[in-house]
Amino acid sequence: MTPDQYIQELRRAVRSLPPKDEDEAVAYYKEYLDDADDPVAAMAALGSPKEVAAEILANYVGRRDSKPGIGVLRAVILGILAAPIAAPLAIAAFCVVLALVITVLAVVFSLLATAVALVVGGLGMVVTGIMVIGQSAATVTWLIGGGLIAAAIGALGAFGMIVAGRAIVINLARWAASIIARFKKGKQS
Repeated sequence: MTPDQYIQELRRAVRSLPPKDEDEAVAYYKEYLDDADDPVAAMAALGSPKEVAAEILANYVGRRDSKPGIGVLRAVILGILAAPIAAPLAIAAFCVVLALVITVLAVVFSLLATAVALVVGGLGMVVTGIMVIGQSAATVTWLIGGGLIAAAIGALGAFGMIVAGRAIVINLARWAASIIARFKKGKQS
């Protein structure tokens, strides 16, 4: 194996290093082999390129770990500095979402209450129409017919609001479950 082939294999073996560190390590061994009186003996003394690469990587990891916690320290400082901004924003976002959910549920409930009121009012009109059956036919027809129409519209509206309310609640529950699952997944990783 020639010194150039040795250096090429060494470079391939240390590709996982940052480019600057890779270049420094390869340059050091290239210079070592260039300065050697007998490059073949120097390569034999060093060992295979993979053995040299393993030593370089071990030294790099050791050098890199010689400053433990710098990344953690930065993250802690960033967390402390961001907390006064992030916490209120998170609380505000939660409150806005909660207000939207309550508003949607309140609209569905009020429409359901309106539909039930139509049913009750329509039935009241029918009862009133039956009670005044001895008076004019137009009044009786108006009260009984209008009452039945109002009760039918109210019943359809109540059914629609029950179906819509059920769908909204189920979808809100699924949405909340997906958010909780995503949050738990983020905490685990």
